[in-house]
Amino acid sequence: MLKRVHARSGLAPLWRRIAIFQRAEDGAILIFGLFAFVIMLMVGGVAVDMMRYEAHRVHMQGTADRAVLAAAMLRENPANPDPRDVVQAYFDAEGLGDHVRGRISVQESAATGRTVSVDPEGNMDTFFLRWSGVNRLNMSTPATASEGLASVDIEIVMVLDVSGSMNDVGRMDNLRSAAIDFVEDMLRDSQNGNVAITFVPYSTEVIMPAGTLGYFNNLADPLSGSMNNAFCIDFQSWDSVTDSINAPMIRRNCVLNSNTSYLINEMPIRPYVRDVNTATAIINALGPNWGTSIDLGVRAGAMFFDPTLRPVINHLVDNGEVDSIFANRPHDWERPATVRAMVLMTDGENCCFWANDPSTRKPDLVTQDADTVSVCTALKAQNVQIYGVAFEAPEGGAALMEACASSPNHYFNSSGEELIAAFQSIATHVQTFSLRLTQ
Repeated sequence: MLKRVHARSGLAPLWRRIAIFQRAEDGAILIFGLFAFVIMLMVGGVAVDMMRYEAHRVHMQGTADRAVLAAAMLRENPANPDPRDVVQAYFDAEGLGDHVRGRISVQESAATGRTVSVDPEGNMDTFFLRWSGVNRLNMSTPATASEGLASVDIEIVMVLDVSGSMNDVGRMDNLRSAAIDFVEDMLRDSQNGNVAITFVPYSTEVIMPAGTLGYFNNLADPLSGSMNNAFCIDFQSWDSVTDSINAPMIRRNCVLNSNTSYLINEMPIRPYVRDVNTATAIINALGPNWGTSIDLGVRAGAMFFDPTLRPVINHLVDNGEVDSIFANRPHDWERPATVRAMVLMTDGENCCFWANDPSTRKPDLVTQDADTVSVCTALKAQNVQIYGVAFEAPEGGAALMEACASSPNHYFNSSGEELIAAFQSIATHVQTFSLRLTQ
């Protein structure tokens, strides 16, 4: 009897310890922290995988565009190379040969010239997405180019973010390098005014070329009642890009700061540039200033595709600020053999809706983003090719660039020196698209 009691009394402390352990909360936060750490690691890892994917996609798309462009243009080469070999050689040189083998097609016609198409496919193994069951990401970057007999005019509008954040971590230097590389590529062989580039720097404000505001027929005075520094513009309608000379607009009092002379003298819109040296000087003069109004930048840029703006361009021609070859431009919307392309770039997101701030333009972000998309939609309805470039932009800005882009292959999400590759790909894509219109 005593032995049995002793055994039972020996078990009592063990059960008490188990009960205490069950009720204890020591270390609970550590378990939660481990779960939170794993989740944070997965979210960050997804971003890494998506950036790797985007870099590889841009590389493959650029190779495809350059390859078909070269193959289509070699029709008159005395060596008469096989266009399939040309395309394959481009991909082999980039280490992408297996992505395109057997996926090249060529059509020859005495009437319309040569058409070269390629439909490369590839995939990228993931590092972090595999934790959620996605082991690889597939990509396809088709491209087609045709050589024909007609000439094509290319009108490009570069809507470039010059807000204050472009002063961070070398962004402005990367933009200058990428933009200069782009204009050198596009304007190098420009003859007879067949390629023209309009520069639209935007921040909180957009400035029209001097002496041009008087040509607009529906331009209201500033809401402030003061005409002091009232040379900035804004718009009251956002769903149309035609009849711009009569569109309801309003003057704004430019918000001037320590960069007053820099802002006024060096960053107005510069239309219809055809010379590489002039374009390079314009790009080098860009500098960071104030906030981000993407809606304003894209709406101002849209005007320079609209033929109703001819009085403005002719005024600049008469003043010697635009080459006389561009008199009576822009072309009619319906004119054949005309490529219209907009490069819309931001490193941020719409921001000008803060209460009691001098930069306030819209009641809220939703309105500002919706107006941006409305302009892009109206441009796409007029067959303008829109290339949306998110340059180290936050999620909201990147989503807006993707929504504005004409297709997934017109959208680029870049960081650092990747911006140069994105602009190179855009230049090649525009050239390829222009060849396609020569049939």
